[in-house]
Amino acid sequence: MENLVMDIKAGDNKYLHKDFHVTGDNGLMYVGQMYGDNGVREYLTQFTKAFYVPLFERYKEVDLTALMEHQKHLYEEEEMPEVFHYELSDERLTITVDKCPGVTFMKEHGYTPSKWYIELTRTVNMVIADELDLGFSLEYYNEEDGACKYSFFRRAF
Repeated sequence: MENLVMDIKAGDNKYLHKDFHVTGDNGLMYVGQMYGDNGVREYLTQFTKAFYVPLFERYKEVDLTALMEHQKHLYEEEEMPEVFHYELSDERLTITVDKCPGVTFMKEHGYTPSKWYIELTRTVNMVIADELDLGFSLEYYNEEDGACKYSFFRRAF
């Protein structure tokens, strides 16, 4: 029998990971229950610093427009670009999200996000900001639908 070989790369397939929101939240819940709130933040800090190395290397010396494009791309990947809004100046990028794609998916499938799900917005973006030598603030976060408003800004020295 002849062996057939398929030459397929991950990039050949559409990247969409909606089920990941549930499994990711289950992981956060485990860490939170075992190690508490600080454990979740520590885990997400380590994860963000490792996972986003290409982002940090690519955007270290550019303006906030590049960070806005990165954030916007995330919502395009989630097939919900219409929920993403931004205000951009030389000093500040403010992002408003009407509803979180992850929370929307989970609730549509009967899953209630854990109390730690907010940390995917708060801690991950805080670490991204810190690694890019920016400030970060989370103005609001609605646990019911994940709607939020947050800003990245140049730090005053």
